[in-house]
Amino acid sequence: MVSDRNILKKSLLGLAPYYRNVVFFGFFTNFMVLAPSWYMLEVYGRVVFSRNVITLAMLTCMVVFIYLVMESLERVRRQMMYYASLRVEEALQQKVFNAAFQARLASHNFAIHQVFSDFKSLRESLSSPAFMSLVDIPYVLIFVVAIFLIHPALGYLTLAGLALQLVIAFFNQYRIHLRMQDANQYAVEAQAYFAGVSKKAEVVQAMGMLPDIQARWWGRQQSFLLHQAGASEIAGKNAAASKLLQVMQTSLVLGLGCYLVIQDALPYGAAGMIVASILAARVLSPFIQLVGQWRTLANAQNAYSRLGELFDRFPQLEKGMELPPPTGEITVENLSFAVAEQGDAKVREPFLKNIHFRLNPGEVLLVAGPSASGKSTLARLMTGLLAPSSGKVRFNGVDAYHWDKGELGQYIGYLPQNIELLDGTVAENIVRFGAMDEQKLKSAIDLLDLHGFISTLPEGVDTQIGSEGEFLSGGQRQLIGLARAIYGSPRIVVLDEPNANLDEAAGDALQKMVETLKAQGTTFVIVSHLQSIKAIADYLLVLLHGQVLRYGRPDEVMASLQSSKQSFKPIADAKTGQSRQDNYE
Repeated sequence: MVSDRNILKKSLLGLAPYYRNVVFFGFFTNFMVLAPSWYMLEVYGRVVFSRNVITLAMLTCMVVFIYLVMESLERVRRQMMYYASLRVEEALQQKVFNAAFQARLASHNFAIHQVFSDFKSLRESLSSPAFMSLVDIPYVLIFVVAIFLIHPALGYLTLAGLALQLVIAFFNQYRIHLRMQDANQYAVEAQAYFAGVSKKAEVVQAMGMLPDIQARWWGRQQSFLLHQAGASEIAGKNAAASKLLQVMQTSLVLGLGCYLVIQDALPYGAAGMIVASILAARVLSPFIQLVGQWRTLANAQNAYSRLGELFDRFPQLEKGMELPPPTGEITVENLSFAVAEQGDAKVREPFLKNIHFRLNPGEVLLVAGPSASGKSTLARLMTGLLAPSSGKVRFNGVDAYHWDKGELGQYIGYLPQNIELLDGTVAENIVRFGAMDEQKLKSAIDLLDLHGFISTLPEGVDTQIGSEGEFLSGGQRQLIGLARAIYGSPRIVVLDEPNANLDEAAGDALQKMVETLKAQGTTFVIVSHLQSIKAIADYLLVLLHGQVLRYGRPDEVMASLQSSKQSFKPIADAKTGQSRQDNYE
């Protein structure tokens, strides 16, 4: 397992060659800014007194040439920084996607949009004027040394101004960082709240809940705006102070230089005085730029911190050695699972506790229990989607959670309660958006007898289903989800309420499909209440409050429940949909 935010650090450190070149070319561009002063001194010192037009023309050509070279080098520097940001994007985009995807699996409330916004902020900051100012800070020392060489008094005055500028820049960034952290937290909460509400837009609109919902959202949004306004106010005051300090320092250095000239204490005379004042302004220039670009720096700093935390929580998994395909053997060992909110230090009661059983290839396990007993959580653990708090789910003795999903996925079929189809065609969803295998596609359609359903679609299997299958009915989405789960005849299939939204004919096709694949050696874990599924199950697992209430052969479990007079919701008869007296869920 590759560690945490070191991935982020290594990627940024890998940009060193780019920025070394930026610093190298900066040596020339930073000194070329003296060209206007040199030109001015030469014009006043030579041309005005000599009235020589040829000298003026030569000096003008030279200074224009310097300007062109300076602009060319600046363009090269900007391109290098842009290429550096592209390299970071190439190095990290897949890792950021994977970490965000894992975070979304762990929590449906995770603000995944914030991750990509942070990544964008960090990448763009690497080619921003603010970062260019950071790169140019080493030249401040060279300018200060040059001013000291002109005269120590001018150097000490410049150092005093630099010290004040450093204090302004430090406190600006420190105070803004704290406020922007709070502002971003409120912004994330407001965005997440709106995203959650927008998914229930029809209910909110139909029952007149919008004004109250809007008031709650505005409370979060207003907190964000207040903190951001506070940060902007601090930045505005500091930017004004920085600019004032630069103007004052330029004039003070010029004034002190003039005094030294009058006292015949400045070896370089008026030229040294002017150069010192220009260099003094350049000493403060990068820090003024940093204060002015506070938002870019604050956003980049917060983005780096949040991305680092994301990588810490969801580290990248190293690709292990290739494993043989699973045969369908499943072993569950003392499996427990607890959910804790991020940042919650309390030890929470496990949602599932000490689940253990074993299935051989071709066996069918039926999972039942009342609502909130942990059935769907167990289904997710069985596919390796969640990391157990303790215990293991093993396929052929290998930990299912740490098995490379890119390799394991083709041997696993999964139907969650929420079908979760993706934008694309019917065929693309069934074949899992991989390479189209017509034979495997036909086999999945045949197993569920979907020919009649597909014939009603405008373009058959090439019909677009829209985002999350919005163009389909609930039953149609269920059928496509089932076909996707059994595509390629996987060795292990986990179905969570597969009969939801199905009519009698589709329910019969579901039962026949399970029987067919069971005979071929596919292992099934099915969360269902149907009597027909119970008839073909090898084992029945009944959960209550996250614990195993009964486990064994279906008839034995049913007899045990009836004898102990446990109270459960009735089984629904597969044919009639009417409740039976065999009481369990």
